Amino acid sequence: MSDNKPIMTDKAFFDWSKTMLDEYGLTQDIVDLVNAIFRPINPADLQEIITIFGSAIAVQAGAGASGTLPVLTRADIVASAKGLGVEAAALKSIIDVECPMDGFDDEGRPTILFEPHIYYKYLTRANIITKRDQLQTLFPDMVSRTWDRSLYNVRPQHDKLAVAAVLDWDAAHMACSWGKGQVMGFNWQDLKYPSLKAFIDAMHESEAAQIDAMCRYIKVNGLVDEIQRNDWAGFALRYNGEGYKANKYDTKLAAAYKKAKQEGW
Repeated sequence: MSDNKPIMTDKAFFDWSKTMLDEYGLTQDIVDLVNAIFRPINPADLQEIITIFGSAIAVQAGAGASGTLPVLTRADIVASAKGLGVEAAALKSIIDVECPMDGFDDEGRPTILFEPHIYYKYLTRANIITKRDQLQTLFPDMVSRTWDRSLYNVRPQHDKLAVAAVLDWDAAHMACSWGKGQVMGFNWQDLKYPSLKAFIDAMHESEAAQIDAMCRYIKVNGLVDEIQRNDWAGFALRYNGEGYKANKYDTKLAAAYKKAKQEGW
């Protein structure tokens, strides 16, 4: 910055980040390298950082997803249901109702939803206060004290993740819900993944791995009994919260289960 005026517009910054950043390949060294973006810096220095950063990313080329990624199959669902101890038809109905979206986007990246209030929470826990507030001033749709639905679609989800990860990789990835099952990243430890990175790696692997994360979440939160009893109201209450009635999740699950049984699941 010069005279407190930004040397890059918001659009220019995000256009740059989209082409230069790969959130899947970020390391702490790269994060440290580009932290300078969030403090006053001369244009010449910024260009040098971009050049070095781009080279570092290039070394990790291929870390991201490419080509056709494995989509969920009948065999995957049957295997996951067996591991969970429930009927395949029951798990199929949950997937149909709770996980209608594809696990990967058109660019082969896991489907995510970036939660600004969760990002704020984990930046605060990491004691990254000054830069948290700087980022909130620049991009209020990315950092928020409280949940706000209006912040979701201000800019693409992976654009948010890429820039958020520069400030703190862990906080950014814990602040997203991931894949077909849309499991929040901060659950990684409760779900018995060896590390946050191991969880993120699994989310990039396949839709089956994403559904496995959802099954782990179901088991950890004691929802297997409800599924075994076909207690869809009980499951919907604990999985979706009190709003399940307004959204008729229980009746949707019951209908999906009936359909799955008729289809031979």
